[in-house]
Amino acid sequence: MNKKLFSLAIFAFFLGLCAEKINAQASGTNPQLYMYRHNGSPGNSPSPAVSGNTLGNLEWRALTAINSTKLGATIKSVAANVSPNFLMSNMIFSTSGAAGLKERMVITENGLVGIGLPNPQWHLDVVGNTHTSGNFWGRIHFDNNATDEMPSTYFDEAYFERKVRAQIGLGANFYANGGTLTLAPGGGSLDRQLFTGGNDGLWTRSQNLGGTDNWAAWEKILTSGDILGRSNMLARYMPPGTTSSTLRDGQVFDNGTNVVIGGMPAFPTPPAPVFDAADALTVTGRARVDGNTYINGNMGVGVAPTANRLEVSGDSRFAGNVNVTGNGRVDGMLVIGNPPSVPVVPVQHELYVNGSIIAEEVVVKLQGNWPDYVMAEGYDLKPLSEVEAFIQQEKHLPGVPSASEVAENGISLGEMQKTQMEKIEELYLHMIEMEKQVKTLKAENEALKTKVDQMEKR
Repeated sequence: MNKKLFSLAIFAFFLGLCAEKINAQASGTNPQLYMYRHNGSPGNSPSPAVSGNTLGNLEWRALTAINSTKLGATIKSVAANVSPNFLMSNMIFSTSGAAGLKERMVITENGLVGIGLPNPQWHLDVVGNTHTSGNFWGRIHFDNNATDEMPSTYFDEAYFERKVRAQIGLGANFYANGGTLTLAPGGGSLDRQLFTGGNDGLWTRSQNLGGTDNWAAWEKILTSGDILGRSNMLARYMPPGTTSSTLRDGQVFDNGTNVVIGGMPAFPTPPAPVFDAADALTVTGRARVDGNTYINGNMGVGVAPTANRLEVSGDSRFAGNVNVTGNGRVDGMLVIGNPPSVPVVPVQHELYVNGSIIAEEVVVKLQGNWPDYVMAEGYDLKPLSEVEAFIQQEKHLPGVPSASEVAENGISLGEMQKTQMEKIEELYLHMIEMEKQVKTLKAENEALKTKVDQMEKR
């Protein structure tokens, strides 16, 4: 009975302690849960909280094993500024990942939200990439973090707006509304606007040259007719003649069927392009394509196209990645990642790789014997004392190459696997022998125990 009373007293004592820290109302007209932070021990007058104090901490834990719980997530608040009748605090959200519990998001005492950083400078400050699947309204701000003015209206940003044509000084059109893109680089530069949305093309205007907030008159860039064009209207640059159209030192010539680019002498020497009826396009000189290229046919480099999609006569070099989705064949030796200090042709090997290789499976077919000989009768199994002496002197196992040998000659996967299997089988032989000795010792120990028991009973 006394033990029960004592347990109830202890429970009441801890319940009183908790009541000073946590208050909750689970139901009613104003259900709430709050934590009360003060400094000082029970029984004494509590002291006020100070800046840096944790005001409260909610934790989510899980039982991960018997007698083992792990922390999964927390929400806590830390006092930022405390004075009589005044309190400022933040809220910190943390979750547990592979590296343990880490702070993921913070809401500062001023309402700034930071994701991935503890001290956000904006209402939403994110470290890393963001993705929005819905609509986005507002300005897009571009800045190189230079020492210039902070972003404000039309400074350091691109601003997309829908505008009524009449309100921004554009003439009437069947389509009354349109989209305006405002580019405002700031730093003393002039702003510029682009407008589209009607059937009369693109319009642009600039801020007044005086740098005021007024805009200059709109100027048309292109009309719908200019964008769509007319059929069979081509830019043609032909040699001098009745159908000639020259533009300075033009290098593009089109006879209506074939096109020749490059290879023409400078003015005033008359150009003499050679049109090949078999080629729709002939380019003389270097060519550069900065976008994607689609070729629906076979290609020959240094040779006429063959039945292969790509035929190359001569050496080839790829500075980037090469993706082969079909079978590949190399009729010679292959070097991957060859450094300048290594010969271009690996004369002793079919394949040379300067770097690491990753594969789901590697099959090495050895010409020599697999170390089953270790298990055969008559194998010279060195005693462990001899192995220990060798290790103390050589710093590696017998029959295994040293670190200096590996650094100089590398590792043969097949031979190394064979050597490792030999050592594994030797290890098993030692373990089998040790097990026999242990069984013998156990039997002897049991016999000695029996004798001791018999002697004690006398």
